[in-house]
Amino acid sequence: MTTEATESFAPIREGARIQLLDVLRGLAVCGILPVNIIVMGTVGDTQGLTYPARWNADWITWSLQHVLLEGPMRGLFTILFGAGMLIMLRRTEGERPDIVPIDVWARRCLALLLLGIVQFAVFLWPGEILWTYGVAGLALLAFRTARPRTLWLWALLIMLGLSAFRTYDTGERVTTYQRAHSAEVAQAAGRWISSEEKQALDAARAAQAAVYPSDDSLAEEVRQRTSIGGLLRWSASGWAARHLGNYSWWGVAESLGFMLVGMALYRSGILTGAGSMSRYRSMLLWGCGIGLLLRSADLAWQARTGFELDLHRLSLTASLLRSFLYEPARLALTLGYIGLIVLLFRSGAFGAAHAVRALGRMALTTYCLQSILTSILFYGFGYVGAFDFVSLMIVSVGIWTATALFCVWWLKHSPIGPAERLLRALAYNSLRSDHRPQAEIVAGSPPL
Repeated sequence: MTTEATESFAPIREGARIQLLDVLRGLAVCGILPVNIIVMGTVGDTQGLTYPARWNADWITWSLQHVLLEGPMRGLFTILFGAGMLIMLRRTEGERPDIVPIDVWARRCLALLLLGIVQFAVFLWPGEILWTYGVAGLALLAFRTARPRTLWLWALLIMLGLSAFRTYDTGERVTTYQRAHSAEVAQAAGRWISSEEKQALDAARAAQAAVYPSDDSLAEEVRQRTSIGGLLRWSASGWAARHLGNYSWWGVAESLGFMLVGMALYRSGILTGAGSMSRYRSMLLWGCGIGLLLRSADLAWQARTGFELDLHRLSLTASLLRSFLYEPARLALTLGYIGLIVLLFRSGAFGAAHAVRALGRMALTTYCLQSILTSILFYGFGYVGAFDFVSLMIVSVGIWTATALFCVWWLKHSPIGPAERLLRALAYNSLRSDHRPQAEIVAGSPPL
């Protein structure tokens, strides 16, 4: 390893860190938990909710989470991953580029693949995102020198393709359900139905039955996820379906698109706080305005049928429109959140933000702790399926508090989190603990 490479292994010293990035990362890793904990702590397809939907505490809380957190928080975390790449590879540009960081980044992505396996096999979280980040991160190398305009162009093209694919997939599914409705009418009239219509009817009935699972099926899933063998099978099968199936590339493309946005925002100075206050206000107003409007309209459409699959009230046009607008709404709201957070940060509303910054500095460790703590609670103590939706959100707050206290304590004794140290060791192929600081990164002056 060269001297420069060795110095890069050292954690960025406290005074050289871009505090805004730590705050953004800390808030993002916290915002992901209320979304993930639904899969972690519930059984069946109903996410702990009862049907028909009622505007009680559970459904109101679910609606707020669905509109405000689902999608945008994952988007924010992914955007910061893209920005992190440019920070790591800043020495590969300029008149005397150094190629060593490219090797380090490639090994870092491979290490994320390994940590993704650890997440489902050891920490028992099959919905982890590290594997997807590892794959998408390798593709980012093709864009490492691209300018903001090029990055935005590719990001929007990828998201347009995702929207088109999501719309096509929805169209196929809704067409099947509409065919099932026709078969239902034919059966009621005593007419013969084709094998294709019968398959469509079976698919629609299975989807509707998932909303009303039997007590026996729920109890069986609880038994499976509270026994070692059953839990490992559940985690492995869920992880394989998410990361090795045909739809896994959907997640990779989605992550790649948001990572490119993160690179563009970093190069433009947006993520370092170098933008004007008017720009951040515009991001807040336009991003949150458009994002909340689209996501609220989507929620309202679902609410008209009590969030159930109703074969008699399906609208192909509305379903296609909802699917097509998902990615634009998610991106808009994510950008709006960035504008809001930067405005609050620059106004001093966060104060020193020690806890949030600690979570941001140890985001990977925090993410792993979330998986570990939820596995102990839900599987070790057997509370999977025992909490309603409001209780799951309260558990999230408890985990936020516990992980924040741990991170603050840990950083008093070490400049880097344990998971971050392991990732660095794998990426730099070195277990040495060199604490010499990296060259200072000046906030507001990203590499051009």
